[in-house]
Amino acid sequence: METSILRIGQREAFCKNGGMGYVLLAYLLGSLVGGLLFVPEVRGKDLPGGSGVFRQKGPWAVLGVVLFDVGKGALVGLLTPEAWRPWAGAAVVAGHTWPLFFCFRGGGGIAPSLGFFLVWFPREALLSALSALLVAGVYHLFWWRRRRGIYPIPFGALWGYLVFFLQVPEGGRLAALLVAVVMALRGLQILRGRW
Repeated sequence: METSILRIGQREAFCKNGGMGYVLLAYLLGSLVGGLLFVPEVRGKDLPGGSGVFRQKGPWAVLGVVLFDVGKGALVGLLTPEAWRPWAGAAVVAGHTWPLFFCFRGGGGIAPSLGFFLVWFPREALLSALSALLVAGVYHLFWWRRRRGIYPIPFGALWGYLVFFLQVPEGGRLAALLVAVVMALRGLQILRGRW
C-alpha cells in the first residue's frame, strides 16, 4: 500500500487500494473540534460545537469556532477526489461528533457538513443554509421562546438538510444521505442526554 502525503493535493489515489486514506484523514481532521481546541472550558458543560459555545460564551466566541469547523469541512471537500467525497463527508462529520482526540464527545456536525458541502455544491449549500436559518428564526420566535424543545439551530438544520437533499444533483445525494445518518445518530444521542 502506497501512502504518500504529497499525493493528496494532486487528486490521485492516496492509497492504491482506492483511497481509504482520504476517509481516515477526513475523520482525523473532523476530530479537531474547534470548541474544544479554542474554548476548552465548554467541555463537560455543553456541546463543544457552535451552539454550545454560543450558549456558554456568547456570539463573539462562537465566530472563531464556527469558522474553524466550517473550514475543516471545506478542506476535506477540497482534498478528496470526487469518487471518495461521500465517504469523506460522513467521516469528517463523524470525527466532529465522535472525536478521537476528545474521548468521542464532540459537537453536532452542522458546521463541518456545511463547509464540506459549500465546496462541492456551493449554490445548493447556500440556499439550504439560508432556508435553515429562516426556519430556525421562525421556530425561535413562535415556538421555542414559549415552550422550549430542540434548540433552534439544529431544528432549522433539519429543514436545511431536507432542502439540500431535494435540490442537490444525483452525484451528491449519497453524501447528503451518509452525512444525515451520522447527524441523526448524534442527534438521538443528544436528545437522550448522552452528549
